[in-house]
Amino acid sequence: MTTGILAVCAVLIATLATSQIAHSTDLTKPSFLVATRDLQDPFFQHSVILMVPSTEPPLLAGLIINSPAKQRVRDLFPQVRDLKGPDETIYTGGPVELDDVPLLHQHRELSVIFRASSAQSSATRVVDDVYVATGHDAIAAILEDPRITDFRVISGKAQWLRDQLYGEVMAGAWYVVPAKPELVFSDAKDLWSILVKGGDLDEARAGTATQLNLPYRLLDGTNWQRRISPD
Repeated sequence: MTTGILAVCAVLIATLATSQIAHSTDLTKPSFLVATRDLQDPFFQHSVILMVPSTEPPLLAGLIINSPAKQRVRDLFPQVRDLKGPDETIYTGGPVELDDVPLLHQHRELSVIFRASSAQSSATRVVDDVYVATGHDAIAAILEDPRITDFRVISGKAQWLRDQLYGEVMAGAWYVVPAKPELVFSDAKDLWSILVKGGDLDEARAGTATQLNLPYRLLDGTNWQRRISPD
């Protein structure tokens, strides 16, 4: 097992350690959505989504962080000469604003998630030292910043109406997991399997249903299913 996988496991264990304590989960706070085994939508199957501040409220928005595409970052940003990780790929972030013509990739909504010790003027904080920025020029500036070593450039996004997403969670399509910076940049190919196994374990151990904290309305605790308690 690699060091990266061990680190992910350690973070996950820490997250699950409080699973027997009654907490509420709030989707307005930094969260991952982890597709459960029941989710059969081919686009979202086995996906891990980082929820990000929406630029189109009242919609909720997220970026799939474990679906690398074939196109490389340097193909879209050739002006960044000293790009860290020259073979770094673009990630497919969701079905919104995607097109079928590779040459028009620049017309899709591009985002970058990255770690930084301080806020960037063009970026919005997601959780701890993880930020998100959109737009070709803003992303190019971030890629050129020698202080930034952890990043993922993402094309497209996922978004929902509030009630639509809450309905999917309550129907068992998603586990809700507190967002952890260490997990955002972990190995994409292992992230879903590690998190979904943890979610299965937490669900099996859950004694009494705890309430899912939703803005605007509260659901009875008996409707709860499939969540991982935050720390």
